[in-house]
Amino acid sequence: MARGKVYLVGAGPGDPELMTLKAKRLLSEANVVLFDRLLDPRMMEGVKAELIDVGKSAGAHKLTQEEINQLLIEKAEAGNTVVRLKGGDPYLFGRGGEEALALLERGIPVEVVPGVTSAIAAPELAGIPVTHRGVTSSLTIVTGHEEPGKDSPLDWSAIARLGGTLVVLMGVSRLEQNIAALVGGGRSPDTPAAIVEKGGWEEQRMIAGTLADIAERAKGAKIEPPAILVVGDVVLLARQMAQKKIAILRPAPQQEESARLAEAYGFMPISAPSIALAEKPLPDDLMQRINAAECVAFTSANGVEMALKNEAIQACLKEKLIMAIGPKTEQALARRGLRCEVPEEYSSSGLERMLQGKCRSLLFLRSAQGSQYLSEGLKAAGLFVDDIALYEVAPSRDPSLDELIERAKGVDIFAFTSSSTARNLMERARELGLERTLREALDNATVAVIGKPTAEELARLGVRVDVIPEKFTFEAMLQALRRPG
Repeated sequence: MARGKVYLVGAGPGDPELMTLKAKRLLSEANVVLFDRLLDPRMMEGVKAELIDVGKSAGAHKLTQEEINQLLIEKAEAGNTVVRLKGGDPYLFGRGGEEALALLERGIPVEVVPGVTSAIAAPELAGIPVTHRGVTSSLTIVTGHEEPGKDSPLDWSAIARLGGTLVVLMGVSRLEQNIAALVGGGRSPDTPAAIVEKGGWEEQRMIAGTLADIAERAKGAKIEPPAILVVGDVVLLARQMAQKKIAILRPAPQQEESARLAEAYGFMPISAPSIALAEKPLPDDLMQRINAAECVAFTSANGVEMALKNEAIQACLKEKLIMAIGPKTEQALARRGLRCEVPEEYSSSGLERMLQGKCRSLLFLRSAQGSQYLSEGLKAAGLFVDDIALYEVAPSRDPSLDELIERAKGVDIFAFTSSSTARNLMERARELGLERTLREALDNATVAVIGKPTAEELARLGVRVDVIPEKFTFEAMLQALRRPG
């Protein structure tokens, strides 16, 4: 039987889209894949090969390095095309060289496929260029967790004297000792420093400080591996260059489009639905109430989609003056062939100005928890207002919301698109016993809202609001957040 071949493949820092084209192709062609612990499961989607987890973590090895070497040999000698998928780059503290030598000693062909190393990618993704003209022109990369009993241990005093940017990989467990060695070797305690945790993952976060306090800050933030230490003046550039993380709390069906928009405006989206939508049965007298109203108003695209599944309603609305609150609602109506008008201002006064002289009775089709301030303002202006609840807003119970609350201190922006997104976020934090953690994160983050009712709800909850766009749309919110100052 012909011998197989082993590819030592770098998977990059975490994000599956940062894998090389060759890495993806080899995964699709492999018979066997031996993979590390710290890899995104999405990297294995669609892979038909035998998958073997050989991941190692501190004090918990599924297989020793020698056993991994032997397994690679056995699979290759059985005639397989084997991919050894390793985080980052195979030859940068990845023990890929040891695996290559073990295979070559048995006459097994080996090919290395370089990967994007977290030593450079993780700082970059956190807004830290490891070199920058006028700041530093040198980079030193070391391991923060050396093999016990090594003959030539790292000379931290020499490393401290090198200057430039220092990146320490795998050093969380020895962070205090390594920093003490650097300072003891002559590096100033005032040197900027940062810890980047899970660089390239959705959960990525950065803690910045100086060598004097970064260990304490990391401990307070409960930083866990994989994380890297970056030391040097380039850390300060993250204040301008870091991509801000924005928590999007809208219902799940709106998350994908919202995330794309956020990325287009230069933000890093965190999808965490705090609410879910549950359709309500339409009332038996719906058609009569539509017919009795001179004007029908939709307050959301969700309401349009739910109501117009009924073709009789759609036909009836063609004879009505229709109001749409916001461009997305207008677009949803247009897809159904219905023309509408959109007030410039999402308020009772804005609607009143548009309706003046056009109608005296208005029917709202919206959520059961929809703000009543529109109705009250219009009633006060002398209009007859009817309301029909098309759907209810309920807590999402989405696991990603719990993860957001647990890691809330790493969020730069909280984007609230309705009163219910705010209310359910706070209620869920309370249920988890993490309300204080969330409030501290909100105090330190930028809080953006769509609409006055949402701002009023947050004020009731004791949360400061920083940004309210003039137009009450998600994109207008993003535009407002991008404005300097």
